Amino acid sequence: MVVALTMGGCATTGPAPTAGPASPFNPTDVAWVQLVVPMTENALSAARLAPGHAASPAVRSAADSVAGPSERLLTRLKAVRDRAGLPALDVHSGHRMPGMVTAADLVALRTGSGADFDQRLVALLRAHAAQLVVLANGERTSGADTATRELATEVGAEGARQEQVLAKAE
Repeated sequence: MVVALTMGGCATTGPAPTAGPASPFNPTDVAWVQLVVPMTENALSAARLAPGHAASPAVRSAADSVAGPSERLLTRLKAVRDRAGLPALDVHSGHRMPGMVTAADLVALRTGSGADFDQRLVALLRAHAAQLVVLANGERTSGADTATRELATEVGAEGARQEQVLAKAE
């Protein structure tokens, strides 16, 4: 009887916990940010190598034209990542995917120079810019967070601009 009386209080429950506010981010928003941040970081690292390695003034100029806007977009992309509560972690590290400048690509660029460097850099940055456009379109179509979709519109436009600039540098 003592057990029944003491255990009786254990069966009572308090009020049901309330759910927190719903996240404005859907899986597309999350995937987009988690991919575009490291893509942009790596492309920016590649573009920053041009002053010391490129033979062509046109390639140096194009890389500079890519770097400045990429830095500004990267700051905004990281702010979205932080707002979404995502870790500052490259979940795609080691993956080979379209538009991703890899660690191996960066090593090859760092050890290269002249016309070979120019061709490699322009090809990598053009692939990056083209993939930015594709990914931005996907986010604009399927993302849920309004601010993230608006940023995707800007990222897509910047990717298209970069493609044009880089095409002239070839």
